[in-house]
Amino acid sequence: MGILVQREFVVAVDDRNEFERQSREGVWVNMRHNGAQMIAYGTWAFGAPGNVVVTHSVYQDFDHWTATRPWGAFATETARVEETSPIRAIYAGRLRLVQHSRASLITYDPDLSEPTPRYREVGEPLAALPPTFGLQSIVAQTTYQLKPNGEAQFQALSTEAIWPWYTSEGARLMIFGHDPLASSNEVITLLAFRNISDWHRLVRPQGVASEQVTVAWYDREQVIMRQKTKLLMVGTRFGRPV
Repeated sequence: MGILVQREFVVAVDDRNEFERQSREGVWVNMRHNGAQMIAYGTWAFGAPGNVVVTHSVYQDFDHWTATRPWGAFATETARVEETSPIRAIYAGRLRLVQHSRASLITYDPDLSEPTPRYREVGEPLAALPPTFGLQSIVAQTTYQLKPNGEAQFQALSTEAIWPWYTSEGARLMIFGHDPLASSNEVITLLAFRNISDWHRLVRPQGVASEQVTVAWYDREQVIMRQKTKLLMVGTRFGRPV
Protein backbone atom coordinates (compact mmCIF):
# COMPACT_ATOMS: atom_id res chain seq x y z
CA MET A 1 0.00 0.00 0.00
CA GLY A 2 1.48 3.33 -1.07
CA ILE A 3 1.53 6.45 1.07
CA LEU A 4 0.53 9.94 -0.10
CA VAL A 5 1.21 12.89 2.20
CA GLN A 6 -0.74 16.00 1.25
CA ARG A 7 0.69 19.09 2.91
CA GLU A 8 -0.77 22.58 2.88
CA PHE A 9 1.73 25.41 3.42
CA VAL A 10 0.83 28.96 4.41
CA VAL A 11 3.27 31.07 2.37
CA ALA A 12 2.99 34.82 1.79
CA VAL A 13 1.88 35.62 -1.76
CA ASP A 14 5.10 37.54 -2.43
CA ASP A 15 7.15 34.48 -1.41
CA ARG A 16 5.31 31.85 -3.40
CA ASN A 17 7.43 32.06 -6.56
CA GLU A 18 10.59 31.57 -4.53
CA PHE A 19 9.00 28.76 -2.53
CA GLU A 20 8.06 26.96 -5.76
CA ARG A 21 11.54 27.49 -7.24
CA GLN A 22 13.37 26.11 -4.21
CA SER A 23 10.92 23.20 -4.17
CA ARG A 24 11.21 22.47 -7.91
CA GLU A 25 14.99 22.81 -8.14
CA GLY A 26 15.79 21.41 -4.71
CA VAL A 27 13.29 19.61 -2.50
CA TRP A 28 11.52 17.60 -5.18
CA VAL A 29 14.82 16.64 -6.85
CA ASN A 30 16.15 15.50 -3.49
CA MET A 31 13.02 13.39 -3.09
CA ARG A 32 13.83 11.59 -6.33
CA HIS A 33 17.24 10.68 -4.87
CA ASN A 34 15.34 9.07 -2.00
CA GLY A 35 12.99 7.25 -4.37
CA ALA A 36 9.98 9.43 -3.53
CA GLN A 37 7.90 11.57 -5.91
CA MET A 38 6.05 14.87 -5.71
CA ILE A 39 3.07 14.30 -7.99
CA ALA A 40 1.05 17.54 -7.78
CA TYR A 41 1.65 21.10 -6.55
CA GLY A 42 -0.63 24.11 -6.69
CA THR A 43 -3.42 26.00 -4.99
CA TRP A 44 -7.04 25.14 -4.32
CA ALA A 45 -9.12 26.76 -7.05
CA PHE A 46 -12.52 25.59 -5.78
CA GLY A 47 -13.80 23.56 -2.86
CA ALA A 48 -11.15 24.50 -0.27
CA PRO A 49 -9.41 27.64 1.04
CA GLY A 50 -7.14 29.24 -1.55
CA ASN A 51 -4.70 30.80 0.92
CA VAL A 52 -2.31 27.82 0.92
CA VAL A 53 0.00 26.06 -1.50
CA VAL A 54 -0.29 22.28 -1.58
CA THR A 55 2.13 19.42 -2.25
CA HIS A 56 1.41 15.73 -2.78
CA SER A 57 4.38 13.51 -1.92
CA VAL A 58 4.30 9.73 -2.39
CA TYR A 59 6.28 6.93 -0.75
CA GLN A 60 6.36 3.16 -1.15
CA ASP A 61 5.22 2.58 2.45
CA PHE A 62 5.69 4.02 5.93
CA ASP A 63 9.17 2.53 6.25
CA HIS A 64 10.11 4.50 3.13
CA TRP A 65 8.51 7.68 4.50
CA THR A 66 10.30 7.25 7.83
CA ALA A 67 13.67 6.86 6.11
CA THR A 68 13.21 10.26 4.41
CA ARG A 69 12.54 12.14 7.66
CA PRO A 70 15.26 14.31 9.26
CA TRP A 71 15.67 11.57 11.89
CA GLY A 72 15.47 8.73 9.34
CA ALA A 73 18.03 6.41 7.84
CA PHE A 74 18.66 8.51 4.73
CA ALA A 75 19.72 11.53 6.82
CA THR A 76 22.65 9.66 8.35
CA GLU A 77 23.81 7.64 5.33
CA THR A 78 27.15 9.21 4.39
CA ALA A 79 27.06 8.36 0.68
CA ARG A 80 23.52 9.71 0.32
CA VAL A 81 24.33 12.90 2.22
CA GLU A 82 27.30 13.51 -0.06
CA GLU A 83 25.26 12.71 -3.18
CA THR A 84 22.56 15.25 -2.34
CA SER A 85 24.64 18.00 -0.72
CA PRO A 86 24.50 20.42 -3.72
CA ILE A 87 20.75 19.89 -4.04
CA ARG A 88 20.04 20.52 -0.37
CA ALA A 89 21.89 23.83 -0.57
CA ILE A 90 19.27 25.07 -3.05
CA TYR A 91 16.45 24.89 -0.52
CA ALA A 92 18.35 25.68 2.67
CA GLY A 93 16.16 28.76 3.28
CA ARG A 94 12.82 27.29 2.21
CA LEU A 95 11.43 26.73 5.70
CA ARG A 96 11.84 30.42 6.47
CA LEU A 97 9.21 31.12 3.81
CA VAL A 98 6.63 28.93 5.56
CA GLN A 99 4.41 30.50 8.22
CA HIS A 100 2.96 27.12 9.17
CA SER A 101 1.76 23.91 7.54
CA ARG A 102 -0.48 20.93 8.10
CA ALA A 103 -0.54 17.45 6.61
CA SER A 104 -3.16 14.86 5.74
CA LEU A 105 -2.68 11.27 4.68
CA ILE A 106 -3.94 8.95 1.96
CA THR A 107 -3.01 5.30 1.63
CA TYR A 108 -3.39 4.27 -2.01
CA ASP A 109 -3.66 1.09 -4.04
CA PRO A 110 -0.46 0.86 -6.13
CA ASP A 111 -2.15 -1.41 -8.69
CA LEU A 112 -4.82 1.18 -9.47
CA SER A 113 -2.77 4.34 -8.91
CA GLU A 114 -0.19 6.16 -11.01
CA PRO A 115 2.83 6.86 -8.74
CA THR A 116 5.92 4.62 -8.74
CA PRO A 117 7.95 5.47 -5.61
CA ARG A 118 10.49 2.98 -4.26
CA TYR A 119 13.12 2.71 -1.55
CA ARG A 120 16.14 3.83 -3.60
CA GLU A 121 19.70 2.81 -2.77
CA VAL A 122 22.58 5.19 -3.55
CA GLY A 123 23.82 4.58 -7.10
CA GLU A 124 20.50 3.32 -8.42
CA PRO A 125 18.47 5.34 -10.97
CA LEU A 126 16.46 8.18 -9.48
CA ALA A 127 12.73 7.84 -8.99
CA ALA A 128 10.93 8.64 -12.24
CA LEU A 129 9.70 12.16 -12.89
CA PRO A 130 5.94 12.05 -12.31
CA PRO A 131 3.68 12.64 -15.31
CA THR A 132 2.03 16.06 -15.45
CA PHE A 133 -0.39 18.00 -17.63
CA GLY A 134 1.52 21.14 -16.64
CA LEU A 135 0.67 24.63 -15.43
CA GLN A 136 -3.02 25.42 -14.91
CA SER A 137 -4.03 21.79 -15.26
CA ILE A 138 -6.47 20.47 -12.68
CA VAL A 139 -6.37 17.70 -10.09
CA ALA A 140 -9.84 16.86 -8.79
CA GLN A 141 -9.78 15.23 -5.36
CA THR A 142 -13.07 13.57 -4.43
CA THR A 143 -13.96 11.88 -1.16
CA TYR A 144 -16.86 9.43 -1.41
CA GLN A 145 -18.75 8.18 1.61
CA LEU A 146 -20.13 4.79 0.60
CA LYS A 147 -22.95 2.64 1.86
CA PRO A 148 -21.86 -0.29 4.03
CA ASN A 149 -20.12 -2.96 1.94
CA GLY A 150 -20.31 -0.71 -1.12
CA GLU A 151 -16.61 -0.41 -1.92
CA ALA A 152 -16.35 -3.59 -4.02
CA GLN A 153 -19.17 -2.43 -6.32
CA PHE A 154 -17.78 1.11 -6.46
CA GLN A 155 -14.36 -0.18 -7.45
CA ALA A 156 -15.71 -2.69 -9.99
CA LEU A 157 -17.89 -0.14 -11.81
CA SER A 158 -15.09 2.41 -11.75
CA THR A 159 -12.46 -0.02 -13.03
CA GLU A 160 -14.60 -1.58 -15.74
CA ALA A 161 -16.26 1.53 -17.19
CA ILE A 162 -15.80 4.92 -15.56
CA TRP A 163 -12.03 5.27 -15.21
CA PRO A 164 -11.38 3.87 -18.73
CA TRP A 165 -13.83 6.48 -20.03
CA TYR A 166 -11.88 9.23 -18.31
CA THR A 167 -8.68 7.87 -19.86
CA SER A 168 -10.25 7.85 -23.33
CA GLU A 169 -11.18 11.51 -22.84
CA GLY A 170 -7.60 12.50 -21.98
CA ALA A 171 -7.84 12.50 -18.17
CA ARG A 172 -5.72 10.39 -15.78
CA LEU A 173 -6.55 8.50 -12.62
CA MET A 174 -3.70 9.43 -10.30
CA ILE A 175 -4.79 7.93 -6.98
CA PHE A 176 -7.38 5.53 -5.62
CA GLY A 177 -7.16 5.16 -1.88
CA HIS A 178 -8.38 5.86 1.63
CA ASP A 179 -7.83 8.29 4.45
CA PRO A 180 -6.71 5.98 7.29
CA LEU A 181 -7.69 8.67 9.81
CA ALA A 182 -11.29 8.79 8.55
CA SER A 183 -14.26 6.45 8.34
CA SER A 184 -13.58 3.02 6.85
CA ASN A 185 -16.44 3.46 4.35
CA GLU A 186 -14.75 6.40 2.60
CA VAL A 187 -12.67 6.20 -0.56
CA ILE A 188 -10.68 8.96 -2.28
CA THR A 189 -9.77 9.53 -5.92
CA LEU A 190 -7.42 12.05 -7.51
CA LEU A 191 -8.10 12.60 -11.21
CA ALA A 192 -5.98 14.85 -13.44
CA PHE A 193 -7.45 16.97 -16.26
CA ARG A 194 -5.63 19.12 -18.81
CA ASN A 195 -7.62 22.21 -17.86
CA ILE A 196 -10.68 23.23 -15.89
CA SER A 197 -12.85 23.19 -19.02
CA ASP A 198 -12.08 19.49 -19.52
CA TRP A 199 -12.98 18.81 -15.89
CA HIS A 200 -16.28 20.66 -16.30
CA ARG A 201 -17.09 18.84 -19.55
CA LEU A 202 -16.52 15.45 -17.91
CA VAL A 203 -17.98 16.13 -14.47
CA ARG A 204 -21.18 14.28 -15.48
CA PRO A 205 -21.63 11.63 -18.22
CA GLN A 206 -24.88 12.94 -19.74
CA GLY A 207 -24.41 13.72 -23.41
CA VAL A 208 -20.70 12.95 -23.29
CA ALA A 209 -20.25 9.28 -22.44
CA SER A 210 -21.65 6.11 -23.98
CA GLU A 211 -24.77 4.42 -22.64
CA GLN A 212 -22.60 1.76 -20.98
CA VAL A 213 -20.61 4.37 -19.07
CA THR A 214 -23.73 6.34 -18.16
CA VAL A 215 -25.43 3.24 -16.77
CA ALA A 216 -22.30 2.34 -14.79
CA TRP A 217 -22.16 5.90 -13.46
CA TYR A 218 -25.72 5.77 -12.15
CA ASP A 219 -25.26 2.25 -10.78
CA ARG A 220 -22.24 3.55 -8.88
CA GLU A 221 -24.28 6.47 -7.56
CA GLN A 222 -26.47 3.95 -5.76
CA VAL A 223 -23.67 3.02 -3.37
CA ILE A 224 -22.55 6.63 -2.71
CA MET A 225 -24.17 8.34 0.27
CA ARG A 226 -22.36 11.65 -0.23
CA GLN A 227 -19.29 13.06 -1.93
CA LYS A 228 -17.18 16.19 -1.86
CA THR A 229 -14.69 17.45 -4.45
CA LYS A 230 -12.00 20.10 -4.32
CA LEU A 231 -10.02 21.28 -7.33
CA LEU A 232 -6.27 21.88 -7.27
CA MET A 233 -4.88 24.16 -10.00
CA VAL A 234 -1.35 23.02 -10.76
CA GLY A 235 1.23 25.76 -10.25
CA THR A 236 4.52 24.24 -11.38
CA ARG A 237 6.17 22.86 -14.51
CA PHE A 238 7.88 20.14 -12.47
CA GLY A 239 7.36 16.66 -13.88
CA ARG A 240 7.32 14.81 -17.19
CA PRO A 241 4.84 16.43 -19.61
CA VAL A 242 2.27 14.02 -21.02
